[in-house]
Amino acid sequence: MSNLQSVDLSELALDYDAKRRMESQDFEKLLGYMLHYGKVGGDALEIGCGPGYYLAPLAQRLPKTRFYGVDITDAMLASAKDKMHQQALTNCSVAKGDAHYLPFVDHAFNFVLMSQVLHYFENLPMVIAEVYRVTKAEARVLVVTSSHLQLKSQLDIALFPGLAKRDTARIPSIEEIRYLFENDGFAVVAAVEFAPTFRFPSIEALVERTALKPWSSYQLFSPEEFTRRLRIFKGKLHKKFGDGEIAYLFPQTLLFFQKVHHS
Repeated sequence: MSNLQSVDLSELALDYDAKRRMESQDFEKLLGYMLHYGKVGGDALEIGCGPGYYLAPLAQRLPKTRFYGVDITDAMLASAKDKMHQQALTNCSVAKGDAHYLPFVDHAFNFVLMSQVLHYFENLPMVIAEVYRVTKAEARVLVVTSSHLQLKSQLDIALFPGLAKRDTARIPSIEEIRYLFENDGFAVVAAVEFAPTFRFPSIEALVERTALKPWSSYQLFSPEEFTRRLRIFKGKLHKKFGDGEIAYLFPQTLLFFQKVHHS
């Protein structure tokens, strides 16, 4: 993963779970989609596993499945290893690795997960070719992403000046993702739209969370520009919502692929 521009993923790793935490019912619903459409079992891999946000709960639910995670960032891997140690997970391990050169033998995995990471890859077709190489026949692959329309409708992106434009320039479209996978031996078996709710007791709470830069695109602004835009963002929130609780949707698309051509 090398298309990082000026993004510091070590900074993103700080309190990652708190920045991204969904409400429990939403998280359980998402895991349910993964297990149902992904047919998770055997040996499973997450590329760009971060601090084990998905890897650890999946390993807890499926103790007979062996989970592997790779990430390029030491701070993310340290958090993941700490989480797995605390939860005494024996069916899960993580290692440093580049998605363009996965450190695994051919035909190793029954399931591969990539969640909100495609925009970090310098050469996405090369990564997809690696996914094809390391997956078994009829393996399932889940790509969690956001369409450009979904990005523009997400409140904390839509109201933060310039962020939607940056994100839509970085994140590949659903059409491009489907084309690249279908051109390299995969077929779509399901496309699920999923929109968890983020809740904040006040505008100040949302602004404080945003100041932590929970999405890497915030880092593409200089510190001075980010501070200026954060003030504008706060003003827009007050104008739109006034006082009280804020709730908004984080819309995503879950693309489930199956390997259909045998090499």
